[in-house]
Amino acid sequence: MPPPVGKAEARLFASYGLQPQVVGLPLRSLGLRLRAVQTGARDGNPVLFIHGLTLAATHWIPMLPCLISFQCLLLDIPGHGGSDSMDFRGVDLRRWSDEMLEGCLDVLRISSVHIVGHSYGGLLALWLALDRPRRVRSITLIGTPAVAFGARPDLDLALLATPLLGRMMLATPVPFGMYRAILARSLGAHAIHAAPPELLRATHLASRRRGYATTVSSFLHEQFQGLKRRPPQYVLAPDELGGLREPVLVVWGDRDQRYQSVDAAQSAAALIPHHIFEVVHGGHEPWLDDPVRCGGLIAAFLARYSSPSEQDLDSSHVGK
Repeated sequence: MPPPVGKAEARLFASYGLQPQVVGLPLRSLGLRLRAVQTGARDGNPVLFIHGLTLAATHWIPMLPCLISFQCLLLDIPGHGGSDSMDFRGVDLRRWSDEMLEGCLDVLRISSVHIVGHSYGGLLALWLALDRPRRVRSITLIGTPAVAFGARPDLDLALLATPLLGRMMLATPVPFGMYRAILARSLGAHAIHAAPPELLRATHLASRRRGYATTVSSFLHEQFQGLKRRPPQYVLAPDELGGLREPVLVVWGDRDQRYQSVDAAQSAAALIPHHIFEVVHGGHEPWLDDPVRCGGLIAAFLARYSSPSEQDLDSSHVGK
């Protein structure tokens, strides 16, 4: 059985009038089991939400009331939330991620899906769209999609990527107040102030799970190793961005400048044939600053590119 929704998560879902259903995703070819949480319309168009590194699926909750007409599937990526951990040392991140996400869709019996990805989740979504285009209907990118558009990870991430030191830093318990301060540095002080306390507590608890430190540190280590290669691995080349055939919505907070400027992101996104670039007020997770604005943009985009679910193998079975 998949790990259930914890008490902090359950209170958070309930506070938004959402009824979550936990879905277990056994990926036998990869030897691990992931967890997803389903909300919204059971017969709606499926939308897969992929959160960023060090965060959790619960972070999406504040804007989900804007998306209740869709079948929302909130994935806990490996090592996060209720999903098994993973040691990425020596792993080709792009190939492994493609297999992982395609495996999730196979278990869910969904042939193609809209994907909403935040930060590293956006990078994973772009990889899948390029390598398995038949599985992706559209992509929504929120915040800097890791290194996809050429962003350079900062010193904090470089330290976390350092073997032993990074795992030690991530595995060291920190008080809740200190954890809030760490999140504020990456997501913005206003976002953390506006976020429901239970969201932060749920994420804090998830960061204490066994295997979390190894998962995050080893993923970052492999990414940095890839960036040292020539040409850099994992960064999307202009011809790849130009080869995307799926419609792409980019939602960027005007204060999300830590990893990449808005201008640089717009220049990279301009290479995508069918894209919309929206700058909103906020930081790296702008929907915490303004969930209605961000949720409304995403709902309108998904509605524009959604059609009846005849492409799904059997999406109505999810959660049964």
